[in-house]
Amino acid sequence: MAKPSEAPDWDLRALRIFSLVARSGSITKVAIDLGVSQPAISRYLSMLEKQCGGYLFTRNGRGVGLTELGKQVQPVVEQVLASASDLNDVIAAAHGRVSGTVRIGTLPSLSNALIVPLLLRLQREYPAIHVQIVESAAGQIESWLQRREIDIGLPYRSHDALGSDEDVLLRLPSYLIGPPGDRITAARQVPFAKLDGLPLVLSRKPSSVRMMLDEMGRRNGVDIRVTVEADSGFIQKQMVVKRSGYTLLPWHFVAAEVERGELQASEIVEPSVVRIVSLMLTDRPTQAVKVVTALLREIVSESLAQLDALPPEAT
Repeated sequence: MAKPSEAPDWDLRALRIFSLVARSGSITKVAIDLGVSQPAISRYLSMLEKQCGGYLFTRNGRGVGLTELGKQVQPVVEQVLASASDLNDVIAAAHGRVSGTVRIGTLPSLSNALIVPLLLRLQREYPAIHVQIVESAAGQIESWLQRREIDIGLPYRSHDALGSDEDVLLRLPSYLIGPPGDRITAARQVPFAKLDGLPLVLSRKPSSVRMMLDEMGRRNGVDIRVTVEADSGFIQKQMVVKRSGYTLLPWHFVAAEVERGELQASEIVEPSVVRIVSLMLTDRPTQAVKVVTALLREIVSESLAQLDALPPEAT
């Protein structure tokens, strides 16, 4: 391949496509995500390779991988893209407007309490900010962040896994959820020891809450017996409604069912089982990401009583 021309004019779209392909290892995936054809993606990459004077990718059985030149180019490209994003932020702020796309990875149990109010606020106050929401388990959310596929992550974390500099958004007590008329969950609180041998419906490992429960069980001599593994909170609740087990969930995720008399909820104490919602950001947040983060904090502050409130006294 010919040597690069002197001082080429770099095409930001070509640089973004290079960055996306380098991170995903797939031209096909990037084409689908951007809604363009694979030949179009290839043309941008070919143009960039001509400017760089060498091949940036090699094909392999799983897609494409970076060449040595590609590995040298990638960090510089990321810096250029970050600088371009910073410039856009400065200009937008100077003109009193914030725009851009913000991708959020959240736990399904937080969607109604946090994400829906967030979207409503953004529609009213920052209509130029476009938000993409994806729901998954905590481990997947962290993986998305590492691959820069999302900008904000809201996973559950345990105290043991929490980094010293990690940003805690919420601390939510867990409740033992039982069917109506159940004796174990009839009171406002239930000792952790009462979980011994109960048939539980919980998420699969490596769910941080599941791993925390197992560790607490070993530490306190309590048999954490999981009879059904289901990541879906809906399935967990329905199994309890059908009297086929118990589950552990935060109050806001079962408040409606408890109020309708479909479920009972008793806060676990001695010791408490606390779910930590961590606020994790991409390494170079844009102005739009900072705005969304600030709104999330406001919403949490305003709705904290509803998120961790005790259920009414059982009668």
